[in-house]
Amino acid sequence: MQTKNAPRHLTLVAAGLTMLALSLSGCEQGLGGGAVAVPTVRILPDAEAAGVEIGGAAEDVQVAGYGTLRGRIILDGAAPSLPTTVQQAQIKPADAAVCVFGEIPHHENLIVAADGALANVFVYLPKAPPGTKQPEGTPEPVKFDQKVCTFRPHCLIVQTDQTVLVLNSDSIAHNTHTYPNRNPGFNSTVSPGEQVGVPLVYQRSESKPVRVTCDFHAWMGAFHLPLDHPYGALTGEDGTFEITDLPAGKHQFTIWHEVAGDIQKRYDVEIPVDGVAEVEIHVAAQSFSSFKGPRSKRVVLSMIP
Repeated sequence: MQTKNAPRHLTLVAAGLTMLALSLSGCEQGLGGGAVAVPTVRILPDAEAAGVEIGGAAEDVQVAGYGTLRGRIILDGAAPSLPTTVQQAQIKPADAAVCVFGEIPHHENLIVAADGALANVFVYLPKAPPGTKQPEGTPEPVKFDQKVCTFRPHCLIVQTDQTVLVLNSDSIAHNTHTYPNRNPGFNSTVSPGEQVGVPLVYQRSESKPVRVTCDFHAWMGAFHLPLDHPYGALTGEDGTFEITDLPAGKHQFTIWHEVAGDIQKRYDVEIPVDGVAEVEIHVAAQSFSSFKGPRSKRVVLSMIP
């Protein structure tokens, strides 16, 4: 019989423990003649049970406080010359008026400022730490556009269950195709001029950024990182990033770039209470001499031999 106000899974656990207690009560001396402890069963009210997992107990996480991580990532040495992401011969004649060769960025996969500042680097915690401050309410939808035959923005961090509105500001059709590891893949044609947005939602976090392609235009690529916590950031064109409201204490961050892959898989930082941890991370240019990021299978429909 289900106990009033108790979730069904806890009731089943309670029933099993009660039967075990009854079986033990008839032989309290045990096999060795010593006393045997009889389990105590307590049904938690719904408010308490919400935070309990089977096999665990409700436990409040206490943190000393919260702080901020602020930093900058610098490339040491000359940036390598990578192949351009698009060749004029790849553009179909029907798309030539939209996919203007001179306006398509050739260097989106590696943006380095004159002083070595490295853009589009993902800095994030792979898992939510104890004491995580989750955002209140449902996150606002974020826009992911296709304009002049490029994805905009090129890199994006989103929350799980946050809606990504896939737009198309071009007058030709595009395709948005994701290659996640833990989420279902998304593969949708996006009509010319689409401004309402085709909804894309990641329901689970990913340990590494997800590659995004357009099957119609081979050079188009982007990266999404869905997280189930707010502790992730992207470096800007000045190489800087900031992550706030981190639980105080030591954390191991992943630092990842689409060309180099893991710049740092476990980067230790001590976050002070009500303070700022400032870091400057230098990356050797040879780390970018060859592509180490994820390679995804894809079908290209618009290539011209």
